[in-house]
Amino acid sequence: MNNPTSLAETLLGLDGFQILEVHETPDELIINIETRSTVVGCPACGVRAQAKDRMRVDIRDLPCFGRPARLVWMKRRWRCGDSDCEAKTWTETTDHVPPRGLLTNRCGIEATRQVGELARPVAGVAKELGVCWWTVMDAVKLHGTPLVDDPGRVGKVTALGIDETSFLKATKEHPTLYATGLVDLNHRIMIDMVEGNSAASLRSWCKNADPKWLGEIAVVATDLAESYRAGLSPYLDHAIRVADPFHVTQVANRALDKVRRRVQNETLGHRGRKSDPLFRIRRLLLSGAERLSEPGNERLLLGLRIGDPDNEVHGAWLAKESVRDIYLTDDPMQAEVLLDKAIIGCLEDKVPEVRSLGRTLKRWRNEILNHHITGASNGPTEGINLCVKKVKRCGHGFKSFENYRLRVLLHTGGVSWPKRPSPPRIRTRNPHLNA
Repeated sequence: MNNPTSLAETLLGLDGFQILEVHETPDELIINIETRSTVVGCPACGVRAQAKDRMRVDIRDLPCFGRPARLVWMKRRWRCGDSDCEAKTWTETTDHVPPRGLLTNRCGIEATRQVGELARPVAGVAKELGVCWWTVMDAVKLHGTPLVDDPGRVGKVTALGIDETSFLKATKEHPTLYATGLVDLNHRIMIDMVEGNSAASLRSWCKNADPKWLGEIAVVATDLAESYRAGLSPYLDHAIRVADPFHVTQVANRALDKVRRRVQNETLGHRGRKSDPLFRIRRLLLSGAERLSEPGNERLLLGLRIGDPDNEVHGAWLAKESVRDIYLTDDPMQAEVLLDKAIIGCLEDKVPEVRSLGRTLKRWRNEILNHHITGASNGPTEGINLCVKKVKRCGHGFKSFENYRLRVLLHTGGVSWPKRPSPPRIRTRNPHLNA
């Protein structure tokens, strides 16, 4: 291959195109190309077409050796030789560039990978390619939607996790808007994302899902949201519902924190300050008793003795520890005894926040105990939520939920990305090993 033109076309890598001219500017590499001359028939009648004229089309391609690349395609316009044919004129097309596209397919696929798999901002990718935001986002929709809608992306699901994340923060026009994520707990991928966190939103999603696929789900893990419990009915009534241990413990911690803040205001007349005894032990109160060192335990008892005259915070702390004790055992029978003791103790307490905790535990008693039967939790869902928040941060705010859902699923949905060539390694850590 000593022909310079053939060498250049090999570097270009677009079958069916030949290079006319290449010149470099301070900002980019410009490559003038055209399709190889072939006999073209009319798409309507099959009569041999005649060349009418050419039109210049500028297309962005992948960077070439560290330089932005612009393809200038001298696009042929054809006309039918039969005057009676309905197809008067048309322009040539190619598989390398979508109709009316500004990016080559390989450039659009790489932009989709950058935005989806690597969770990069669309604006950053657009700036590197020298196009506008909408050009990159259109490419992400074109190449990313088939990947998300691939029937093989989500297979059989036996354990489903459901949790919410915020989609739009509150403004004067609307409160905080949420989105519900549905996660495969075994394969740890995002199955789908639904706008809203109401029972109707979840029920509508279940209604549109394949009944046979839903029938294979044996376990559903959620937080202590009544909307999710109601939304699972009737399509997932057959599944065992599990209350996530993290959220159960979080409810107990929240009750303790409410008591501490109320007692703080009642005794000192202001919110917590750095020198206040209860404020100084606020983190120790939320730590597990078995994790406290001897000095930490002494600080905790001293703060309670000084800042908790009626032992309300101390009672809430004991209630919180009784909830945590439920998860210190793997025995379902023992967990049931501990949970019932915690419910009775909370319901008989004089502190209103603790009694509210007892009522919550009583409502969710079966779901809490199901964790010890199935071993399921929403841990994988919480992990995926971190990736969801990364997509939200890199987007610097979303207006379209469809765009948000697409980018989240591309990043966390277990998408099978097109395989890229794996080049052989040309140098190891020890160069002599290459011999």
